[in-house]
Amino acid sequence: MVDRPNNPRAFAEVVSIDVWRTPYSGGAAEADLHIDVVFDEGRIGGDTIAGTPVRFRLSLKRAEIHVIRDQGKFIEIPPSSVAREALVSSKAKTTTTQSRSFGGRLKAAFAGGQPRLDAEVSASGATQVTRRVEKDEELGEMRIAHRKLPDGGGYVFTIQSSTAGTLAGSAWDPSVPRMRLRDTKPTRKRGDPPELTVQIRCKREDLHIEDIVIVDATILNGGLLSRNKQIAVEQYIKKEILSMGLPCGDLSDVFATVILADAVSVEEH
Repeated sequence: MVDRPNNPRAFAEVVSIDVWRTPYSGGAAEADLHIDVVFDEGRIGGDTIAGTPVRFRLSLKRAEIHVIRDQGKFIEIPPSSVAREALVSSKAKTTTTQSRSFGGRLKAAFAGGQPRLDAEVSASGATQVTRRVEKDEELGEMRIAHRKLPDGGGYVFTIQSSTAGTLAGSAWDPSVPRMRLRDTKPTRKRGDPPELTVQIRCKREDLHIEDIVIVDATILNGGLLSRNKQIAVEQYIKKEILSMGLPCGDLSDVFATVILADAVSVEEH
């Protein structure tokens, strides 16, 4: 098993992840899986990491927490045990108003001593509809949804801000289990039980990057162009991700997947 740090040094301020489980117990050999995920704005390339060519602020607009079963699929996840966020109840009141206006010309004339309105009238109609929707709902700072991975590979929790801002704070109460784990081979005579892997992923477009400063003026023409600065940041992020032994796609693609952290569940005694 590869021992990877829960909090990668480069992105420790942006995402923090801890994963643990209770011991397998009972006739069904089940354990509770706990995941602690915290988001914040990170100042990347500061004094804590020497030799970085670029500095910038990094936060996330959206993230995915992938809970991936062991390769041998010895660990089962009872669907009824998966934490499912309560639906937000809301009351919507819609008010619609409609008005019509006409514009035209009327030409007055006299015929036989009596005023007459000529038929030279150009009427044009315009309809304006105003729609107002009022909602009364209770929202947390983050909205969480879940889905199953293909072929029973695990589950994904999607986290996004309830507002237009970035993610900040804890995604949920870590003392509440995210799901139950069932060891289907508890009578094994050799080796420890397999463990799950939990990854924090996002798309390139979910990275919120601000205040880019090129530290090494010899690279990319000193960062004189905005796109050059973005390239420097993308190259730095990719380098750090690869150094953690994690895959990283082409970050010039807004739909490229970025894995910012991963952790293996550990038994808490």
